[in-house]
Amino acid sequence: MYDRILVALDDSASAQMALGEAVRLAKESRGVVYGVSVVDRGRWPGEVSARFEFEPEPSAASNAATHIFDEANALFRDSGVSGKTRAIDAYGESVPEVIARAAEECDADIIVMGTHGRRGASRFMLGSVAESLVRASQRPVLLVRHHGHGSGAQTASQA
Repeated sequence: MYDRILVALDDSASAQMALGEAVRLAKESRGVVYGVSVVDRGRWPGEVSARFEFEPEPSAASNAATHIFDEANALFRDSGVSGKTRAIDAYGESVPEVIARAAEECDADIIVMGTHGRRGASRFMLGSVAESLVRASQRPVLLVRHHGHGSGAQTASQA
């Protein structure tokens, strides 16, 4: 089924739901979850590592990623799922492009990502990272929709 599952992580409720779905898929298929958080520190590119590890740096973005990874790693451990986490600096590149490239690097069978499910003007004004990822990726994308305020979640169709 899915041997390598990449999940996009940030500090949102929809990302937490996507992480849960990625872990569920990994448990069913005995796969590995690759949790990726894209940060932008505004620096010029140096050497970009393709390894899945995180080396903390003193910044707000790094602190946020560390907290996100602590939660993800705890869920991996508690669920008995193999998982790895990685922070990637965007260096000015779009988040969907960075996620799509990370999926290629780890040869992901599927990308799981949370979405807020915005419609109309709010979606137009804010853009849709999820929609852009579906367009940018050569891999299947499973969107996990969060409706907010405790109204539950809905898993969208695989793109």
